[in-house]
This record gives sequence, structure tokens and C-alpha cells, in this order.
Amino acid sequence: MKRATLRIAFIIASMSFLSAGCGDNTSQRVVRFKDFRITQNPTDLPAGLPAGFRYPDARAVLSAGYEPESYASSQEGSIEFESRDDVQHIEAYYNNAFREQGWKVIQSRSEEKALLLMAESAYSEVVTVIARSGPPSRIRVYMRRLGRDG
Repeated sequence: MKRATLRIAFIIASMSFLSAGCGDNTSQRVVRFKDFRITQNPTDLPAGLPAGFRYPDARAVLSAGYEPESYASSQEGSIEFESRDDVQHIEAYYNNAFREQGWKVIQSRSEEKALLLMAESAYSEVVTVIARSGPPSRIRVYMRRLGRDG
């Protein structure tokens, strides 16, 4: 249920931010729901996402996640970046980041202009990276801590 709520809220907020289309494109805007927030131009990563998974020299466009005070704060979150890099550079960065932090890549699919990587930590956390070449290239990073029911 929470996963469906996260996806629906992310889609609704994405559409509302994108449809606004006016004003300052770089200032941070936050929409809060009960224990969940969506941020345009976020300055921080969603709770639980390791700092090494922030793509360098990329602009954070949108993030979604549970409030830090929420019981579910480390359960699920996502962030989207824009970058000038192509998919091959993005893939190399995340493969290296996963290896350096001891994560195991459990799924990988790469094409000329698209990428999907999924990695799991020893603590039952799963990160999925989806990227598409631009300009600008879009990178979406999703994090989820798996419960006993997976």
C-alpha cells in the first residue's frame, strides 16, 4: 500500500511541478502529505539513500520520500537528476559506487541510450537506477528497504 501511495504521490507532484512551468526554476519547493514529502530542486537526498549515490555534477530535479521523523523514513524514497553525461558514464559511476559501498548488482540492462541497474546491500536495501540519455540525461534513483515479506 505504501509503495502505491509513493508512486501515485510522485506522479501527481511531478505533473503539478511540470505543469506550473513558470517562476524560478532553481528554488526548492516542497509539497507535504501526511508523513511524506515531494521536493522540487531538492538540496538533500531522501532519507536512507547513501550519499555516494548522488550523481556528481548533476542537478537534482525532484525527490520523494518519507519525512525524517516518520516511522517509514528509511523504507522508500527516490530522486531524479539531470546530467550532461551519457548513459555509459552514468553506468560506470553507479557500478563503481555500488562496488565501493559493498552493494551487489542483482540486475543490469544497458542499451545505447538507456540503463537499468538494481543493487542490494547486505542490510536488505535495494537501489534501482534508471537513466536515459538526453540532453539532458535523466537519472532516477529509487531506494527501498525490504521487510520480512520482501
